[in-house]
Amino acid sequence: MYAQFNKIWVLLLALCIGFAALPATSNAMGEAGTMHVTPEFGYYGTGQKSVNSIMTFGASGGYFVADGLSIGLEALAYSFDVRKIDRRGPVTNFIYAVASDDGYSSNPWAFGANALIRYYPVHTDKAAFFIGTGIGGLFSGDRIPYYENGGRGNYGNPTLPVDLGFAVNMTQNVAFELTGRYQRIGFDNHGLDAWGGHAGIRITF
Repeated sequence: MYAQFNKIWVLLLALCIGFAALPATSNAMGEAGTMHVTPEFGYYGTGQKSVNSIMTFGASGGYFVADGLSIGLEALAYSFDVRKIDRRGPVTNFIYAVASDDGYSSNPWAFGANALIRYYPVHTDKAAFFIGTGIGGLFSGDRIPYYENGGRGNYGNPTLPVDLGFAVNMTQNVAFELTGRYQRIGFDNHGLDAWGGHAGIRITF
């Protein structure tokens, strides 16, 4: 897992350096007609016992359709730290396990995307504050979660992120972005409530 993560992280850093080399602009952050790309890394805890934590990395991009209002896309890889919970039930005074190891992985990977909309009530040439939401999905070769609320999880889950964050300019077109996020993964009773956030380097052009 760590070897794969290191390779992808090096690639994201190379993209940051490449975008940072673009000519600087004088546009204020959040100005209509500007675009941004943000390689990002995130970490989340969950409200359910079946998943201990979630690590994410990927990139997002957005276009400001009006001053302070952007639409965009986000592509992420997810690494889940999964806890196996056996399904058990009483049968003639005995307790027996009916769970099998088929399909179980303690560290399943998933890939997904979200369509995002963000509103910036505060945006200047120095910093910006935003709130946002979106809709998307993630897909994995393993069931996520392995077992939750009396049943198995799913290979594909819809996702609903809710964001609260800020960005601070380091140069005219490069900013540090920090976002707190609640994300619902799966809309049925096997789904997860993930709480955490992500950090990234935003490049505006």
